[in-house]
Amino acid sequence: MNIHFIMKVLKQTTRAGILLFLMLLPIKGFTQVTPFTADSIPVVNGEVVFTVDYEQDLTKHELHKRVFHYLNSGLNPYSGGFLASNNDSTVAVITDYLVMKSNVLSVFAMYMTYHLTLHYMDGKCKLTISNITFMEKGYFETLEKSDRELNMPEYSGKAIFVDKEYSTLTIRRASEKITEEALERINEVIQSIGHSLSEEVNV
Repeated sequence: MNIHFIMKVLKQTTRAGILLFLMLLPIKGFTQVTPFTADSIPVVNGEVVFTVDYEQDLTKHELHKRVFHYLNSGLNPYSGGFLASNNDSTVAVITDYLVMKSNVLSVFAMYMTYHLTLHYMDGKCKLTISNITFMEKGYFETLEKSDRELNMPEYSGKAIFVDKEYSTLTIRRASEKITEEALERINEVIQSIGHSLSEEVNV
């Protein structure tokens, strides 16, 4: 029997086992352990809204302090700004740059903008990601550079995640690819906030 084939199978099996172990690890601090997937897109009143409840034995003030620290130093978005931030809630508008495909000839990318809202209660924190919109790279960057108001096409979260409305001749299953990249980012944010609530911040 080919020893190289055996080693390859063992390597793949080990990787799969490690990945499964990490996915099943309970993460202290919040109840949403299973990442959101393309088959579990939550729709509320016709809009895609991701909601997560974190439970941590901390005061409202401490929860706010830890989240605020993460949003300022760990989130690392393309751009963002606070609409409100106090011991009761934090509301931020975030834009992330998502790259689905990139080579020397072309880049398939989108800008995803969303509201990130956190409500604080003693011992509990509720995260909501809503008002999700997508805009093509070219349109978004043209809008940024323009001195006047332009009407550029954008897609809602439901249009991309659920209805799969975005398509292009050059990219097969474009909406699915955007969904995959967007969910990876959303799940990353959810996990990171959970970890930030478990770590003491000295400010």
